[in-house]
Amino acid sequence: METPESHPTPVLVRRARALLIGATLLWALSFPLVRGLELAQKAHVPQVSDSALACADMAIRFGLATLVLLPFYGRGLLNVTRAEWSQSIGLGLFAGVGLYFQTLGLAWTDASVSAFLTQLYTLIVPLIVALRDRRLPSPRVMVACVLVLIGVAMLSPGLMQHLRLGPGEMVIIISTLFLACQIVWVERPMYAANRSGLVTLIMFAILTAMFVVGYFGMGGAARDVVPLVGTPVLVEMTAVLVLFCTVVNYFIMNTWQRYISATEAGLIYCIEPVIATGLSSFLPGWISELAGISYPNEILGLALLLGGTLIVAATILVATEKRE
Repeated sequence: METPESHPTPVLVRRARALLIGATLLWALSFPLVRGLELAQKAHVPQVSDSALACADMAIRFGLATLVLLPFYGRGLLNVTRAEWSQSIGLGLFAGVGLYFQTLGLAWTDASVSAFLTQLYTLIVPLIVALRDRRLPSPRVMVACVLVLIGVAMLSPGLMQHLRLGPGEMVIIISTLFLACQIVWVERPMYAANRSGLVTLIMFAILTAMFVVGYFGMGGAARDVVPLVGTPVLVEMTAVLVLFCTVVNYFIMNTWQRYISATEAGLIYCIEPVIATGLSSFLPGWISELAGISYPNEILGLALLLGGTLIVAATILVATEKRE
């Protein structure tokens, strides 16, 4: 059984931080990848609504991810504990609602704007932890949160000019609330002894069921599912999204986040927009060429360097804080 130590050693903490930074890289990759996938699918199956498409993509993504994990952890389904059910259901619900709104918002706004608004959990996670523990965040954490928000704002040139509280932005803000709850849910001490692989498998199955119901509830038709992955390019993008941005990513988060605090994990995840903005400077052009769609690259500048420096500084500030 995968049982973390009650007091993680410095080696485990450093390893957890390194792996979560790797998970953040995969999350960042998912922003331009999901956006490009949606544009390619809309060109291929234009009759599917944005809401149904968001559900279909998530159902395919997590359904395939469930099949990938099943041979490795399926035997554990015979003796699932109450704590493992509780953690899996909580993660499934928070991630499901959060990812649905995030994917839907990506269809209506730029990837960099979505990445910026998603970082509002930098403030939400410490607030949830403060309410739970009945203790104010430390001055370091508060300073780090401010640095992150300033840094992320600088990553998108002219952000204040093209950032509007339209439908896309509003649903991403809603998604951020649920994703913040997901981060805190992983950290709960009562789940320390849970088998993370099994929890991830059940979580994926719950997400698959949620999004299948959502797809048909949003007016999706069974005949339109296969065309959503009906070309080699769509298959390739879906495969990358499933294997790297889903299976590997969630397994790392569910296994290793428990070795650090939810607040520190949230700040590590804030490196995501730095990477997402960098990837958005060239990946859309590649995707456009491969899929035959119009998905322009985003322009980088000095803001990426300055904003990224502030975000990394905030992460280091919290990571070097003395642990109790």
